[in-house]
Amino acid sequence: MNKKLIRILSLALAIVMLFSLCSCDTYEEKEEEIKYASEVPSGKDAIVARFNDVIASAKNEKPAVSYSLKQGTGGCDCENQYVKASFKTVAKMITGEKFGNSTEYGADTTDIFPLMGSANPAVLSSADVRSAVITDNANDATYTLLIKINPEKNPEQGKGVYGKLYQITKDEDILKNFDIVKDLMTVGGYSAEYGIGTVKAVINKTTDHLVKLELSRDIRVETEVTGQGTLASVGTVPLAFNYNSTANYDLDWDNPATDDIEA
Repeated sequence: MNKKLIRILSLALAIVMLFSLCSCDTYEEKEEEIKYASEVPSGKDAIVARFNDVIASAKNEKPAVSYSLKQGTGGCDCENQYVKASFKTVAKMITGEKFGNSTEYGADTTDIFPLMGSANPAVLSSADVRSAVITDNANDATYTLLIKINPEKNPEQGKGVYGKLYQITKDEDILKNFDIVKDLMTVGGYSAEYGIGTVKAVINKTTDHLVKLELSRDIRVETEVTGQGTLASVGTVPLAFNYNSTANYDLDWDNPATDDIEA
């Protein structure tokens, strides 16, 4: 066999191998392509509807849920410096307490997942929402709904937009936090202005299951405090401060009783 023929055969073999590799790469890409369970919503109304759907599914189908709460205070405003300094003790008590809870797969989520205290899921309307957008990463198995909810004053549990999504602490329980400084001051009541809230929902593209939920809120609290004991001469003075919190939910849809494991 002459050298020219050998070169031609070698070139032909190299070309065949090249096309074979290209075919393998294309096949692997198709294998890794993410298949969406349903079309990603577009526009505020569709995003809110999808949010309601995934919340209802999480509430009714009962995946395992892990809940935690981060909180903080700041921006204290009071004309009396002694009252302002004493408030730091109350602030540390309010934010120092850690909140968390969890449920196992199939367990009741009534007291841990919105709508808290009810077997029904939270339901938002477009009127509740200031804006709604989606972040969809083509190389990720999830997409994220980012919803801004409207401000609200003095919400109650189960009522209004904040009462549907957040755990609203009862007035009497909030005021108990001030008992630690009751020898210095007492509080008669308060008003809470909830600002624009942020709702972040991470959804699995292949199952339409909610896998993470983050609920953030910023509140301006206004009250009056009356000096007691060594602060009796202060009388009654206005006090205002900021409170913020973020509730985090991680959902696990893997059923331990079966082989159903979500990627």
